[in-house]
Amino acid sequence: MAETRLIEMDRWPRAAHYRHFTDYPCAVSLTDEIDVTDLRRACREAGVSMTASVLWCAAAVVNAHEEFRMTELDSPEWDAPRPAVWDVVHPVYNVFHPDRETYTAAFTLYEEDFARFAARMKEDAARAERLDVMGVPTPPNVFETSAVPWRHFTAVEAQTGIPSLAPMIVWGGFREADGRVLLPLSIAVSHAAADGFHLARFLNECEERARRLAAEIGGAG
Repeated sequence: MAETRLIEMDRWPRAAHYRHFTDYPCAVSLTDEIDVTDLRRACREAGVSMTASVLWCAAAVVNAHEEFRMTELDSPEWDAPRPAVWDVVHPVYNVFHPDRETYTAAFTLYEEDFARFAARMKEDAARAERLDVMGVPTPPNVFETSAVPWRHFTAVEAQTGIPSLAPMIVWGGFREADGRVLLPLSIAVSHAAADGFHLARFLNECEERARRLAAEIGGAG
């Protein structure tokens, strides 16, 4: 069962930023291409799902950093909700229904072991393919992802009333340039949780995770 830890505001370097962007809510987002040449090749040669691989890389980086595992807790004893951090968060993703041009949102429990995560995701996605609902019930400790494989993009945006403390991650179709395979990847989150530095680190570490996972998949093959 997931657990939360209250953030000690008097010791948190980000306390002033959190308060400011809670009073004046806004989101911060960043989109860029990451190099997935080795990962795509390894997945093709080993018959591994590229979708599961990208999703796992994103989930691994999200779980490595507290700013992407934030939530708020409330109590009648407090004047306002307080920031807290989940010990683990799980990715929600959309399973597309081509015949209806709709989707069902599913989720898979995050595993540090990629092979176990990919096997579990295969089962979860197969169940969602058989459903005619917008989404399955999810636990509270999740973050949203979406794939737009039909188009390579340079920016993506979704407007909401109050930006979520949980990140929203979107990736699109590949493009090839100078022998490299590039994947557009976007992350958006409440500015109360993170700044541009954190978003850039997310993209950098996703690219590094992709390289490491490619070597792991290749070695396993």
